[in-house]
Amino acid sequence: MIIPESIDIEEYLQSRNIEYSPPGSKNVSRDSVGIHCPFCGDHKYSGDNHLGIKLDTKQWNCWICGKKGNIFSLIRELEECSYREVNEHLKPFAHSDMSLLFKSTDSDLRASQGRFELPLEASNELLKAHRKYLESRGFEPDYIYRKYKLKCVGPVSKRWKNTLIVPIYFHRRVVSFVASDVTGGRLSKYKNCPVEESLVPINHTLYNMDNANDTVIVTEGVTDVWNVGDGTVALFRKYATRQQLRILSTFNRVFIMLDPDALWSESINILSPADKLAQDLSAFTETEIIELTDCDPGDMTKADVKHLRREIFGH
Repeated sequence: MIIPESIDIEEYLQSRNIEYSPPGSKNVSRDSVGIHCPFCGDHKYSGDNHLGIKLDTKQWNCWICGKKGNIFSLIRELEECSYREVNEHLKPFAHSDMSLLFKSTDSDLRASQGRFELPLEASNELLKAHRKYLESRGFEPDYIYRKYKLKCVGPVSKRWKNTLIVPIYFHRRVVSFVASDVTGGRLSKYKNCPVEESLVPINHTLYNMDNANDTVIVTEGVTDVWNVGDGTVALFRKYATRQQLRILSTFNRVFIMLDPDALWSESINILSPADKLAQDLSAFTETEIIELTDCDPGDMTKADVKHLRREIFGH
């Protein structure tokens, strides 16, 4: 039987593309997440996620219909499965040694955690389509390819066809990857390595974290990091998970530079993603929000990047 406390509920919700309200948002306490109640359908008429799930015990209850229970009964309802099948659905999101994710040293992951391999069809050669993609984003292809140890998958692949493989490092060891479409013809530009195949799920890490010292700039995507350079990390999304917050809290100064649409909220009662990140970190480290109004960090000009780095890092 899986221990409820070992389950990363945010990781599960993200993998199932289930919309949820992060801790501290409207109708959600700071130690819970909120989702649409599958029992009473609260979201259909209220527009809010009233079923709260505790981040520690994974107990849940709905403020509308009053139903409550443990994580297993909720997953059974969400997955429309038997109790016997619930464990199989939760197994990829149960982590027996969560402390591994919070190390602040430069040591490798323990050998017992296994070995991670990038897709076998990924080539070390910078292919023509992938070079063109990097150039279209304003990058110097050869430099970016070498610096971030990227790999290319051509047209012969069932899962990763025509993608740029971006390795994710955690304490200088590859633990997962993101695949970026280079054709521009897919609805979803990025595809993450499945949680169950990763050594450490990407939302438990920060992209480029090994190339940051005591001061860090937080962005959303990998191309933001490529443009701004060392000292910059990416969340892979707008909101930080608890594991990412834990890592960020170890830095002396954190500059939050998310995409412009993360600077505002649709409701005055809900913090914007940037404000929420600053609030969550304020008790542990010095934080500051950098507001970009006309472009994403990945689209900043070289002159603007140079000025920013001089202001923050002194060079």
